[in-house]
Amino acid sequence: MFVVYPSYDEIEDIRKKLKEFSYQHWVQSDLFTWQWWTLLIAAFLPWVIWWYLVKKENRLRVFAFAMLMGIISCTLDVIGSGMMWWGYPTKLIPVVPPLFPADLTMIPVVFSLAYYYGKTWRKYIVCIMISSFLFSYGFEPLFVWLGMYETNTFPHWLSFVGFILVSLLVRWFLERISPKE
Repeated sequence: MFVVYPSYDEIEDIRKKLKEFSYQHWVQSDLFTWQWWTLLIAAFLPWVIWWYLVKKENRLRVFAFAMLMGIISCTLDVIGSGMMWWGYPTKLIPVVPPLFPADLTMIPVVFSLAYYYGKTWRKYIVCIMISSFLFSYGFEPLFVWLGMYETNTFPHWLSFVGFILVSLLVRWFLERISPKE
């Protein structure tokens, strides 16, 4: 039996069509809807709050933590949505990462505040457990209900575990490369 696989050019043709369809959908169904405005506010407001909550002398260290969380969140989001484990019916902009207000704002800000206020490992673990629970069992179901997020095959408990593991890894990594205070 002979199997014919699609060529690179055939895949690129499909990607071009998908890009066109995605853009048309975004203009017709997403742009300037209340969900779009919600995503726009969510992309900026948390950073304003973060600016006021984190003392100036700690901002660089805490921002480094936030950016590592953001990079990992974006990477995992592109992988997960690309594998169709979850999806985003509403987007702020019609490009990847699919939900950058969460990946580059909400997750980094909340978990960096947990890092900032959780000075000891014990306090930090409590803070990330609460934050992980809030995202996995609060925000995710809320955004599903609002029609802004779909869980296809990825359960909330796995998000909970993932948030905890990633935030533990990021703090451990930063402690290994940062000079002692």
